[in-house]
Amino acid sequence: MLIIGLWLVCSLKCFSTCIVIYVADNGHIYVAADSKRTFYFADNKQPESICKIHKVGQTYFAIAGIDDGALLQNTNQSLTENTNPDTAISRFGRAMTAHYDHLLADMQLYYPEKIDHFLENGLAQVSFFGFYNGKPRIIDIEFVCRLGVNGKVITSYSVQEIRDLAVIGMSRDIAYANYKDMPSNYTRNHNPDLYVEKLVEIEIKSQPQSVGGPVDVLELQPGKEIWIRKNETAAAY
Repeated sequence: MLIIGLWLVCSLKCFSTCIVIYVADNGHIYVAADSKRTFYFADNKQPESICKIHKVGQTYFAIAGIDDGALLQNTNQSLTENTNPDTAISRFGRAMTAHYDHLLADMQLYYPEKIDHFLENGLAQVSFFGFYNGKPRIIDIEFVCRLGVNGKVITSYSVQEIRDLAVIGMSRDIAYANYKDMPSNYTRNHNPDLYVEKLVEIEIKSQPQSVGGPVDVLELQPGKEIWIRKNETAAAY
């Protein structure tokens, strides 16, 4: 029991983060991500600075969720084994569903008071994005859990194609932000890199204890990657 408890405490990491992915009118993909990594259940852990934008082959991805180590490992493995992103996402979804079912069963047994948080807020969000046949594409996968008729926690996931704007992590502050704090339509149309960065900064301002800079900004064009800003000192993740 002690070993399982320690494993759970080390595994359940906070996904207080903000990553914005936007397909602009010019057809390019702009991504902004905060770089602060904090921990819910490991009080002795200090925040880290990490890059939250990853790539395997031609597919980029960003993750926000509990047990981010397992999310990253399974995403890397799925994309390495499957060049087709839809096949990779399906494999990833099945693998993480099984992983979360096992994790939550142990949590329900030893830490039942933690379950309500994940029933309400979900488990993870992952965005896959890139250019396929020369066209931009964003695919979101979200993991949630619910109580079954027998009281057992059941994990499921949904996949959604995003047309132009995806926000994963803590997006409620953006959704309910005062219009004066939102970047203007001019910024969105003429400076899309600044647009996504300012959206992330709304979260940083609202949640400074868990979402923080520096903000990494990436522009993707067909066959071309341009890092507008990248924290080169970020920890390996």
